[in-house]
Amino acid sequence: MDHGIFLNLRVNFTIKTDILLYKYQLDEYPMRAQEQISELREKYSELLEGARRNETILRKFQNFEIQLMDSESLEEFLDQVICHSKEIFNWDYVTLVLVDSDYEIQRLFEQSDHEITDNPNLFFIHENSCLTRIYQGLLSPLLTRYQLEAHAILFPDADTQPASIALLPLLHKGRLIGSYNIGSNDKDRFDENAGADFLKHLAAVIAVCLDNNLAREHLKYLGLIDNLTGVNNRRYFDQRLTEEISRIRRSGNPSSCLFIDADHFKNINDTYGHQTGDQVLRYIAQVIKEQVRQIDVVARYGGEEFTVILLQTASEKAIEIAERIRQMIAMRPFEDENENEISLTVSIGISTLSAEEIQHAADAANRFVKQADQALYMAKNSGRNKTLCYDRDALLIEQVEVS
Repeated sequence: MDHGIFLNLRVNFTIKTDILLYKYQLDEYPMRAQEQISELREKYSELLEGARRNETILRKFQNFEIQLMDSESLEEFLDQVICHSKEIFNWDYVTLVLVDSDYEIQRLFEQSDHEITDNPNLFFIHENSCLTRIYQGLLSPLLTRYQLEAHAILFPDADTQPASIALLPLLHKGRLIGSYNIGSNDKDRFDENAGADFLKHLAAVIAVCLDNNLAREHLKYLGLIDNLTGVNNRRYFDQRLTEEISRIRRSGNPSSCLFIDADHFKNINDTYGHQTGDQVLRYIAQVIKEQVRQIDVVARYGGEEFTVILLQTASEKAIEIAERIRQMIAMRPFEDENENEISLTVSIGISTLSAEEIQHAADAANRFVKQADQALYMAKNSGRNKTLCYDRDALLIEQVEVS
């Protein structure tokens, strides 16, 4: 065969092959393009769904944070943080651990009407060293699997152990003041590779709201405390008196009221000075507090006069407590800062109120206080250093036998 013809045949064959290949590629291109478009659409749908999911989560967090900021009391704030959050975000475990090195937060609870036990998932620790070990200097949310040895202190009363947890450090002015702890039974719910921007912002909001609520409670506490003696003031006494009248009516159990007055207090001021007089009042307040229960209400009524509401206490027990206070003060001379020994005595009046005697709450409250004050007046006018009890049945003042 002629070499030129052979060359032409080979060229033609190559051209035909290239044409067929190009035609195949042209036929295949729409199919590949369609697959790529489908993949892009699928990815777009996934991104869109993720954005919608994040928007829903963001809206939940924003609404929850608004609820926290709108809380009108420490009790309401804690209820939102610990209880409502579980319902809103479908969390299986929620606890709040607070650093309370000086017992200040727990003291606020004691001075308020709500109990710490009303918040079973609220815990206090004396120092933040254990939290520092957990966070290891990372002051951002920690998402991880639950480890009993490391994390039991944050979920101490859990009947079962969470599978995964999110730990949110609570910071105030750069100081670690607590930890907000979330747990899930799903081991993949809180993954260490997951984003934590929402949780980090939530931690900051909780810390600010916690500080604001504690500050508000502290101001409320200061407004109800006598600055000189540290016991409750007249305003607090009047508030609790109204509450106690309602409680007596509901429970049917009587309560008693003591009016306690320092005898010859003007002479102490005149002889030793007002600073010593202030020390004497602080001392008497301390003795009274030591002889009653924490649930009882001790207040400075005015001047050198103190009052006590003995909750759920009948007259016999009230007399016993009053005598204990009177004798404790009388038997121990007070020594001032100049080492002067000052003999002190107090006079005490007692009244007891039962549910049967309450028809109108305001009238009952006034009568309760007035009768204790009348008993005190009689004790002062009959020689002082006495405990007298108002007897409602005979409308008489009965003197307690001094042992």
